[in-house]
Amino acid sequence: MAVIAEKGPDACSIEDFVAAAGVSRGTFYNYYPTTEDLLRAVQIKVGGELSAVLDKRLPLSLPPSNRLATRMHSHMLSVTRDPVWGWVMMRLDGSRLARVPVIQTDLDRIYQDGLSKGEFRELDPSAVRTLVFGASRMVQRDILMGLTAPAHAEQVVALVLTALGVTYEEALKTSAEAAALALEIHDAA
Repeated sequence: MAVIAEKGPDACSIEDFVAAAGVSRGTFYNYYPTTEDLLRAVQIKVGGELSAVLDKRLPLSLPPSNRLATRMHSHMLSVTRDPVWGWVMMRLDGSRLARVPVIQTDLDRIYQDGLSKGEFRELDPSAVRTLVFGASRMVQRDILMGLTAPAHAEQVVALVLTALGVTYEEALKTSAEAAALALEIHDAA
């Protein structure tokens, strides 16, 4: 993870990984035929771990807007608590690798649930993914670079919810509640 955080996924070589891990090139190939295979495994592991924690701790009884906001805040909180993790996710998200399937599936499920409950407006699901993942990525970048305080995320999450159809006042309230819940979940983990 340190190699990816430092160099970015496109600049990493097998030599970088074997040197950092203190293993031979042959050992690397026993587990990963290519650097892309390793990058994908790291991306799935890191993204999947956060998703699994949230799946265990987020009640399905929460309204979809609260679940989405809590997931977004949880991701951003992970960045502030572990900047190496944040840079790894930042760099992998900006690479040629596809999104982590479980994270995209979670978003799609929450959005569809919000539609069916009248909480979200009808939008192109691809546009919803771009909005949510893009906003999360930029807040993550700004926090990691020290351009904004982590509290900035509350406003951004509220704006995302507003774009999805939640009134601005309700979106601000939901975002604040979700930030508190994300903190509670991370402190308990």
